[in-house]
Amino acid sequence: MIVLLLLASGCSREQAPATPATPAVSAVSANPMTPEEARKRAQDIESRRAAWRSLPGRFHEGDASSRFVAVYDAGVLRMIEERSDFGAYGGGTARYYLDTTGALFLYDARDERGVTDPARAGAREIVELSMVFEPDGRMVASRKTVDGRVQPVQASEIDGAVAHLQVLRKAAPAP
Repeated sequence: MIVLLLLASGCSREQAPATPATPAVSAVSANPMTPEEARKRAQDIESRRAAWRSLPGRFHEGDASSRFVAVYDAGVLRMIEERSDFGAYGGGTARYYLDTTGALFLYDARDERGVTDPARAGAREIVELSMVFEPDGRMVASRKTVDGRVQPVQASEIDGAVAHLQVLRKAAPAP
């Protein structure tokens, strides 16, 4: 995943009280994208990726660093694949899938990170997070698991993923 998410979550298994992560029903479009539709669109990007321009980039902040590949179709950013190293806290991968206008529609991440609970010193946990977004930036579906157990997605994780995408856009080489 990303440094901002790691910092926002405090590297802890403890969950803050759940904050509503989805907008009110009246604020969501009549036909929001489903996770299945988002996956199909992501698979389409993956299948075309070899024909598009891929440019490597790097990001560093504190003890964390990442290498990423920005994938462009006719000059439009369509995907970023990032591999992060959080130092002693672990590491992870994240994929940001963007539509033909460059708007984020799917975020997929998998981290292996150290548990900060002293009773579990040295233990690692696997965190998987997937979020589907509307073109206007609203998240409409999500799934998070920690060691296979479903957990609530925190507002800080949503905000962190979106904010980190903006940082990566700025760090990405021009097509």
